[in-house]
Amino acid sequence: MNKRHGVALVLVVVSGAACDDGGATDPGPAPADLRVDGAYQIVSSYDLTVGAVLPQPVATYAQDIVGLRSDPAGTMFKLLDDAGVPLASDLLDVLPDVLADQLKKAINDFFAADVYGDARVSSELDALTAAIQTVVARPDMVSQLSLSAPDATGATTATHRLAELRYRPYVGAPEIVVPIVAPPAPVSSIVTLETTATGRVTGGLAGEDAHLQVGDHAFGLPYGSYVLAALDQAMGYRYGTDLRGALGLLIDCDAMAASVAGKCVLGACIGHQSTLVAICDSGVDLAYQQLTERIRALNFDALRQSGQAQMWDAAAAGDAGDLRVDRLAAGNWAASIDFGMGPRNVAATFAGTRATGP
Repeated sequence: MNKRHGVALVLVVVSGAACDDGGATDPGPAPADLRVDGAYQIVSSYDLTVGAVLPQPVATYAQDIVGLRSDPAGTMFKLLDDAGVPLASDLLDVLPDVLADQLKKAINDFFAADVYGDARVSSELDALTAAIQTVVARPDMVSQLSLSAPDATGATTATHRLAELRYRPYVGAPEIVVPIVAPPAPVSSIVTLETTATGRVTGGLAGEDAHLQVGDHAFGLPYGSYVLAALDQAMGYRYGTDLRGALGLLIDCDAMAASVAGKCVLGACIGHQSTLVAICDSGVDLAYQQLTERIRALNFDALRQSGQAQMWDAAAAGDAGDLRVDRLAAGNWAASIDFGMGPRNVAATFAGTRATGP
């Protein structure tokens, strides 16, 4: 039995010695009167859709939600059959052929016309599918990077701590923020939220006030559990409930059953309203279960990165300097992720600002 649940994400920032300016002369340490030590809040953005990083295409994780939108009856019936639940097959067996032939069409016609608020249910399911894919594959990771005062060569020690994950699954909606905290055992054994690394601060390479490189370090966390927490939070903003509750609001099983049970052909009616409710509720339960199991089954065995960033003595372009670095800009991670299929390259960028305080 797999004792690790969620995504075991391990992040390694590779030696700053690998992050140079393409062979140019070493600029040497940063100006001696420029203060670079202190804490910086940085935001790193990843796109896991690039380079076949995920074990399956990102659309796979929401495939049953897509099915509930495009062919709800067929999706529910297949989920029930695959799970060995005979509700749908038993109903088809007892209905006259003329009604059995119309059952799936009647269910699909109901959901195709159904609305939630001012929108069609089909468009809400499309938006939900897009939100799931965004949360799975496009995280922003917020962390705090603390630098010690560099020595005469520019060498510094970096202490790096994860703080939260951020997502924006719906355009115009509030950003979703999920704090990163150590989960309970057994997954706590794979969690590393704070680590240290060597680094170097040099003179600017492209006109900036100084340049930062950070050495090898690693993090670990069960990413899948954070994805599911983010989805529940997003559903709370949009629907006032969690992910399973949102599916129940969009897939109105009671209304569907009442409508479909009353469909008649040549004087014979489908009926079996309570069975239709059970088929629908069980189908939605199974779609939810498949979705959450796919996300929890992800395993980030390793995320390796080498990175560098510009350091600027101004909170924004044009501001007056005070001989203290205020922000990190144009940061890039040359990253690779191993999901158990070997390392795959992934695009990642970062930027940061000095944390409040001295």
